[in-house]
Amino acid sequence: MSIFSKSKIVIWPKSQSLEIYQDKKENNNLSFDINLWTTHDEAGLQPLALYVKQNKIEACTVLVSDDIIITRSFIYDSQISEIDKKEVIGLAEGFVKFKIDPSSIEYKLVPGDNKTVIQSTIFDKSKIDTLISNLEKTGIKSCSIKTVSSSISNAVSTFFDKEYFLLYPLNSSEYTLILSKGSSVYLTSNFKGSSLDIQKIINYSNLYFSNPTTKIYLPQNKEVEVSSTTELEKTQYNENQISQNLGKPSNLPLPVLGAMIVQGETTPAIISQVKDINSEKNNMESKKNILPIIAVFVVTAAVASIIIYFVLNRNAVTPDTQVSDITPTISQTETLPTETPVPTVAEISKKLKLQVLNATDISGQAATVKEILTKLGFTSVAVGNSKEVVDGNEVRIKTSLTGVKEYFTQNLVDKFDATYSTGLKDTSTYDVVFVIGVDLKTGAAPTKTATATATPAP
Repeated sequence: MSIFSKSKIVIWPKSQSLEIYQDKKENNNLSFDINLWTTHDEAGLQPLALYVKQNKIEACTVLVSDDIIITRSFIYDSQISEIDKKEVIGLAEGFVKFKIDPSSIEYKLVPGDNKTVIQSTIFDKSKIDTLISNLEKTGIKSCSIKTVSSSISNAVSTFFDKEYFLLYPLNSSEYTLILSKGSSVYLTSNFKGSSLDIQKIINYSNLYFSNPTTKIYLPQNKEVEVSSTTELEKTQYNENQISQNLGKPSNLPLPVLGAMIVQGETTPAIISQVKDINSEKNNMESKKNILPIIAVFVVTAAVASIIIYFVLNRNAVTPDTQVSDITPTISQTETLPTETPVPTVAEISKKLKLQVLNATDISGQAATVKEILTKLGFTSVAVGNSKEVVDGNEVRIKTSLTGVKEYFTQNLVDKFDATYSTGLKDTSTYDVVFVIGVDLKTGAAPTKTATATATPAP
């Protein structure tokens, strides 16, 4: 099953329960009092496993709330073609309540007029791993994961392809506000209460698009007041009517409807591919079955090699051959080459305060040098941008420090080609300052332009 295939089963795990929807007219919804976000043994999942077995469910789509898979966009005030993942993680860390694993974040760059939009998607790896583990125990072989916001945008994109806001009720008092264009989600934000002031979010929409977004879809038959100083084009939507228009059962919620229809790629790239949760076990079993065959082959080949060797070389060396006959001699005038000893440099304190400043417009270079220094064992390495213009890489060391220049000269010889100086004042906050003045990949000095900064979205 691919991410574009028609999914007939949708599982929506809630905080203390889960909903299962099927793409059929009658008896298409069932609830279980099971929390899939906490680890269960097979006994605790038995009711769900029995349902999966009786209905022969092998694959499904799982809906995940937008506080577990978070969509955030950032604005770079210049056009860039690439950005280091570490820099994106740094921008996103202030917007999530969990630790970001490098494998749990994905992003893409969307160019604009003198700016670049960084669309990022981050997921809580520990919770997603727990979810997958529980589904595996029920007998489900594969699943694709979609966020509530991306599924809603997928459904709306069937009849509206421009930028818009949509307010979706999560429960009686909580709503999620989605900023989308077509099936692409740019921003999500949660609100509580019956009176919502969304003016700040509207202001941020101007960062992504040429004009503030004024189109907003509001749920029908919900007593909620949306206020803003910007005049909004309000349109009420009816989930039942949208489902009927798309030829689906009328009781399907909008996120479930968007997860079932085929309308472009809505799953974040980090988890878009269908995960076969039994494939690792199958691979291990295959390896176990083939190991005896490999062992027999290796032993046979070794024995054959030994026999062939003795047959071909039985006359190569005889018992009468003297060792002196096969040992090269050295004349009195010939001397053996001697290896030049490599001087060793004493270790220095790894508690020195280091600073890495990027004096170029190439993003991520300071993080690259920081990683090199961290691997050498240094624990205090700060990074930042330099406003001064330099012709090349520089390493500035405090006057009072001895042995530091020699240490870095030897350990960074093929990693950071730089000019060293020991004139850094002893009153400086940092003991050693590294200034990057060239493209680390090519060694060429880039053209210096205005420093670009990233503006985080709310």
